[in-house]
Amino acid sequence: MSPWLELLLLALASTFWPTLIVVVVLALRTEKPVVILVGFLCGGLLTTIAIGLALVFALQDSPLFTSSRSSTDPAIYISVGLVSLLAAYAIDRRSRRASVEEVAAAPAGQKKPSMVNRVVAKGVLPAFAAGIVLNIVPGTFPIIALKNIAELDATNSAKVATIVVFYVIMFAFVEIPLVAYVFAPQRTQSSMDALNAWLGRNGHRIAVYALASVGVYSLVRGIIELF
Repeated sequence: MSPWLELLLLALASTFWPTLIVVVVLALRTEKPVVILVGFLCGGLLTTIAIGLALVFALQDSPLFTSSRSSTDPAIYISVGLVSLLAAYAIDRRSRRASVEEVAAAPAGQKKPSMVNRVVAKGVLPAFAAGIVLNIVPGTFPIIALKNIAELDATNSAKVATIVVFYVIMFAFVEIPLVAYVFAPQRTQSSMDALNAWLGRNGHRIAVYALASVGVYSLVRGIIELF
């Protein structure tokens, strides 16, 4: 597979990282979703791009990647594949357990808002801080992507641009509502309500499918590259 195509697929898969979906769902339920999404997006992009740049330029000059690529690549693919599959299993199990607890707690109204819910609802600065903290480790897929970018036969400026584009794509679920609100605020509200309801019902399932799919791909590719 072309490294550029793999980077695109990894970026698209990264959009379904559970944390991003949860934040979008919670932000769209607040009175000022645009402010919350802007704060989270700025914090998230600042963190991911800074960490991405540091890792790529550290990796590309590392002896681990320049002299032992044949043994390093399979190890990274297999590790990321296993972690992704474990994350998919954990999210699926947690989602099923949460559904049971919601049904049990509904009559008494005992369900409490989550920590992320409380932070996001407080305003732009807490959302910005959440964008930083929650994206220090933005997922498993960017690990492979950053490794691939470090190995690209490209100039440093091209690698910087690739990192920026990768993370802009990754935050698509945050950016699309923002663009829609800017250009069509009134029409967007009903559409965002429908999107929010859909994400609320299907977000965890989509995240599980994305994690499991890329996990299987990474695991199989790592095993193949061993031989």
